[in-house]
Amino acid sequence: MALIKCSECGKEVSSKAHSCPNCGNPIDTAIRCPKCRSTNVKLISGTSKAVSIALWGAFAANKVMSKYVCNNCKHKF
Repeated sequence: MALIKCSECGKEVSSKAHSCPNCGNPIDTAIRCPKCRSTNVKLISGTSKAVSIALWGAFAANKVMSKYVCNNCKHKF
């Protein structure tokens, strides 16, 4: 269980909580793209990373180091 800060009151809240016990603010646990803030993201599979390394070598570093890709803006993070 990780602790995250409530966006409303700043208190530490369990990442598994549905709302802040201090102020009642709903806790958004959806993964968001840091560039466009979309929740339309996809996990980059290990197989996809392995194929990229085999085909592109060092040029695939951005994909290999990233965990998710945004389906809206194609940002890898």
